[in-house]
Amino acid sequence: MIKSNLKLGDILIKQGLLSEEQLLAVLDEQKESGVKLGEILIQKKFVSEKDIAGALSKQLGILFASIEKGLLRPNLHQELEKLIPEDYARYHRTIPLSKHSNTITIAMVDPLDIMTIDDVMKMAGCDVNVVVTTNSDMDKAINDFYKSKDMEKKNIQEKFILMDGDDVKDQRETDVRDVVSEADAAPVVKFVDLILSDAIEQGASDVHIEHFEERVSLRYRIDGVLYDANAPDSKMYFAIISRIKILAKMDIAERRLPQDGGFSIAFGEKIIDVRVNSIPAIFGEKIVMRLLDQAKLPLEFKYLGFDARDLKLLRREIFKPYGMIFVTGPTGSGKSTSLYTMLNAIKSPRKNIITCEDPVEYKLDGINQVQVKPLIGLNFANTLRAFLRQDPDVIMVGEVRDLETAQMCIRAALTGHLVLSTLHTNDAPTAVTRIMDIGIEPFLLVSALRLVVAQRLIRRLCDKCKQPLENPGVKYKDLNLEAGDTIFESQGCEECRFTGFKGRIGIYELLPINEEVRNMIYYRKSSDEIRKRAEATGMRSLYQCGIEKMKQGITTLEEVIAVTVSD
Repeated sequence: MIKSNLKLGDILIKQGLLSEEQLLAVLDEQKESGVKLGEILIQKKFVSEKDIAGALSKQLGILFASIEKGLLRPNLHQELEKLIPEDYARYHRTIPLSKHSNTITIAMVDPLDIMTIDDVMKMAGCDVNVVVTTNSDMDKAINDFYKSKDMEKKNIQEKFILMDGDDVKDQRETDVRDVVSEADAAPVVKFVDLILSDAIEQGASDVHIEHFEERVSLRYRIDGVLYDANAPDSKMYFAIISRIKILAKMDIAERRLPQDGGFSIAFGEKIIDVRVNSIPAIFGEKIVMRLLDQAKLPLEFKYLGFDARDLKLLRREIFKPYGMIFVTGPTGSGKSTSLYTMLNAIKSPRKNIITCEDPVEYKLDGINQVQVKPLIGLNFANTLRAFLRQDPDVIMVGEVRDLETAQMCIRAALTGHLVLSTLHTNDAPTAVTRIMDIGIEPFLLVSALRLVVAQRLIRRLCDKCKQPLENPGVKYKDLNLEAGDTIFESQGCEECRFTGFKGRIGIYELLPINEEVRNMIYYRKSSDEIRKRAEATGMRSLYQCGIEKMKQGITTLEEVIAVTVSD
């Protein structure tokens, strides 16, 4: 919340936009009329709206948000109109721009209006971050915001409900033919198109649609964080789910079992692959759509976040003719992107590269990719068995889930093939013990395993609005900051949707299987013992890699702590 003892006239004089004589003349007029000082100054053409807003911005250290610069654009997917109603926004000359964590960002014509700031704080139930704008831009922003795409969605919902009567049938109990009819209705088709276009424009990786007892939830995952969007009316929910299932070639009559499907859509010049999954929740199916934009897939190491030392080690191992390399981390940590980048680096007309995946997320030229289909017996182990008769040089396995698959990977690595795969473990040393827990004997593992890479994705600070922290507080005192290290903090701007972050980057932990680690594996040492030994010989943990990214001004300490375990 902004606090300042300076008056507007003093600010303008200090900025050289107004003389003391002009101010005194206007103050006399203000006492008689009761009109706000800024309005009189603009009426007399002593200053412009932009002068007043710019002066306040510089003096108070806040952002000047204008439509011209594209900064006065509220987030359309956070139901901000429920926090600040249109009537209140017009009367008090304020508009919500975004809500992140426990802070709402609002634009105001008069950022010194403490009463309005306090009101917004109470209405939103959180802290308030203020930016300043002009009266004319405020009017246009309010008109655009309260009559935006969400209004279009609202109109579509009203048409759908009117079309089907006041009581739209609950499709959990209706005939399949009725479901198809409603799913193909123009309002539903348009609404699903709007959801997908909004998600793509926002840069979302996933869309979550779910039904609770009394409401519907629509959320977008952007840079790894889920954000609420304006949800459809519950009367439209089952028609929307059916429409998505029809597009994804799923069985709309089956609502008791999980299903998978997919489809592709054209968005501008891009083709977006949409992967759909449904699960039967108690109040209706939950749908998650993953949006895969092949044009955004960076297949070069320089985009992934590896530093020079780690990249040198990784490239040395992936160009060896045989052995096994594991990439580990939780779902959504970028493992597939790392594997695709490795394959892209080593592919050559002289190499036969084959992958088995579930599912095939991205199509790579020059590489034979196989989609496993467990329902017909085409699982990872059977596919690997067939691969060994295809004269491969490099094999990529989507995931090692069981003993049979692990045995086939070991066998391939020991018979002159390079094998790349993934595991779901928290760190690199744990991957070693996990493979032994699956049932692989240590003497086989030490002969096959070459490298384990653990990774996470952390959000990057927005380059446009990040600011250096002049006096790092107590929480940074144990990080051994040096003279060249600069800690940055997030601010928030239109470019990053006022979150302070834009995009993500990887942090990595590389465990090379050297002679010492092999001996520890052979004697079944614990993952903690392997970690201690590896760190003593130079391995950096995920936390340490994250701290390096923080010192480089790429991310924040909070982001590092959120995804790693502190040393």
